Amino acid sequence: MRSPFRPIWIGVLTASLLLPTACRKPEVQVYNAPKNAAQAARPLAQTAAASQQSQAPQEQLPLSWTPSTQWKELPPTQFRKGNYQFSDDAGLAEITVTSFPGSTGGLLANANRWLRQASLPEVDQARLAEIVSEVQLSSQVTASVLDLKAESRDPSSTRVYAAIIPYQGQSWFIKMSGPYPTVQSQIPAFGKMLRSVRFGEEARSQQAEHNHEHEHQHIGDLTFDTPDGWVPSQGSSMRIASLAVKKEGHPPADFAVTSFPGDTGGLVANVNRWRNQIGLSNWNSEQVNAAAETIMNPAGHEFTFFELKAENGESSQDDQRILVAIMNFAGRSWFFKLRGDALLLELQDEEFKALLQSVHFSHEGHNH
Repeated sequence: MRSPFRPIWIGVLTASLLLPTACRKPEVQVYNAPKNAAQAARPLAQTAAASQQSQAPQEQLPLSWTPSTQWKELPPTQFRKGNYQFSDDAGLAEITVTSFPGSTGGLLANANRWLRQASLPEVDQARLAEIVSEVQLSSQVTASVLDLKAESRDPSSTRVYAAIIPYQGQSWFIKMSGPYPTVQSQIPAFGKMLRSVRFGEEARSQQAEHNHEHEHQHIGDLTFDTPDGWVPSQGSSMRIASLAVKKEGHPPADFAVTSFPGDTGGLVANVNRWRNQIGLSNWNSEQVNAAAETIMNPAGHEFTFFELKAENGESSQDDQRILVAIMNFAGRSWFFKLRGDALLLELQDEEFKALLQSVHFSHEGHNH
């Protein structure tokens, strides 16, 4: 039993966490920010007829986001613009999207309100600074992310993971609450949804692109267990998952999942590209093959694993190390890569390999 790990579900498509691969994209939800909290938001597709009848101009531009395909979508309510559920053996988590005018009391007031709802002790401003992080969603919009949980990590306790997004005079709340392990398992999917948020005309363009896109075969959702202490981080648009590994006394390590068609230049070229990223010299094919380790997981997926570090008198840039695994599936190369301080990565080696053991696609099923 790997208690520090819980499953995360990441939407994957053969054409493109929800993760880009080469298939159809998950449905994009688009809403207009209401003028007041009592005005219920609805998908643009459902309001087209009404907008044709209304002459009132829309003063606020829409938001869009992409929910996890593993979440059950429920009908929106007067206040919930997005309404989702996820359940596992530990219980049921609710994921909601709401918006209200202004700052609604500020970050500390909202954090303590959610803590009270979860029967957890309130925090002061100093403690709040330790549990809040920021994610840049656009050049002008930054989300504040809070992880509100019991210090004991009691699996029976309630955990709240939430993001607050200020946009055009409104506070948008993306909030997930439920049993500690259930929420833990969905943090990567939550992070992917948060990074999918688009604003203004970009949101409208995203919806239009979705409406005209041809659908391809869906290979299922990529899932893996995220180790405790690995948290969502902001990544580039090329990434399909992005996590930060934070341990006291070390700079954060960066974990990324990417996927591309074909072999992307071959094994030797990829290994040397990664070695060069941390200031190491190139290997020839014999050295690459000698360093390769094959890992097979319970779902039948085979990984080629490398630990790239300074050795034989070499030194790496900023004493960094890279752990990386390559999986070939559905005509694509899938890369699982962890880069960071050499000592921190040495401590995370077992967690990284345990993550690989949990990788599978939703249609394959999985036993924990």
